Amino acid sequence: MEVTVPVEIKVNELANEIVSQALKVFDTRMNLMTDTYDLPPYPTQEQLKQALGIGQDRLNKWIAMGLKKQIWSTGSIRFDREEVRKFLKENFEV
Repeated sequence: MEVTVPVEIKVNELANEIVSQALKVFDTRMNLMTDTYDLPPYPTQEQLKQALGIGQDRLNKWIAMGLKKQIWSTGSIRFDREEVRKFLKENFEV
């Protein structure tokens, strides 16, 4: 027995949904870039996580992906704001 099921695709609705999802992703990525402008020149891990709204797991993943960190003489881990911007642009640019 063969069953035929007609598939109706509403192109306009599909296109609108695709555009909507793409805009959400773009907005999220732009917010990351914009949030870096509020960072001090050499933010600590906590300052970076708070400004970008990320957790330690995400930060560790970014470090594994190549985000450069600095260990200062006080033992604190800091990041160069320009390096953070460069990393985000290279890895998450739309």
